[in-house]
Amino acid sequence: MKNPFKNTAFLFGVTKYKNLPQDTGVEILLSGRSNAGKSSALNALTRNKKLARISKTPGRTTEINFFEVEDNFKLLDLPGYGFAKSGHSRKKDWGPLLGEYFENRKALKAVIVFMDIRHPLKPTDLEMIELCESFEVAYVPVLTKSDKVSKNILMKTIQQVSKVTNAKDVLAISSTKETGLEKLSKVLLKFRDD
Repeated sequence: MKNPFKNTAFLFGVTKYKNLPQDTGVEILLSGRSNAGKSSALNALTRNKKLARISKTPGRTTEINFFEVEDNFKLLDLPGYGFAKSGHSRKKDWGPLLGEYFENRKALKAVIVFMDIRHPLKPTDLEMIELCESFEVAYVPVLTKSDKVSKNILMKTIQQVSKVTNAKDVLAISSTKETGLEKLSKVLLKFRDD
């Protein structure tokens, strides 16, 4: 199968609403706590290990990074929430940007909420889910690092996350083992095509 994400390219990072590009096409936000495996998932999806910088220091992404998959289809990598090193001063900088983005952005079609399968549904994850629900934006919980748990725990965690959220789909992926990426790819493309 041809990888539709193969030519994904980094465009730019934005810290202020007024610097956002034209509000056209389809934008999908990639969100998650620091170290939830968001950048690894993006790199695995695009088969480009260098696309999103992976840092040993959680929370290195401090702006909204735009990645273009194809004309009129972008993935937006959000700063990891609950991050350690860049401090809360940063959060207060991009917090308003996010609020404004949710409120005004027509291109926003969905949010992927990445959570480490071993620590899902932390307060910050639930805040993001609430934000999606309050603005009626579709969201998909994606449990990362699924290779780190047993099949039994995997199934239980998926059920637990399904129960707590109103999400139709809960995906489990492993970037290292490359499992679940095809499903994630299909979900993203479905939002592009709707």
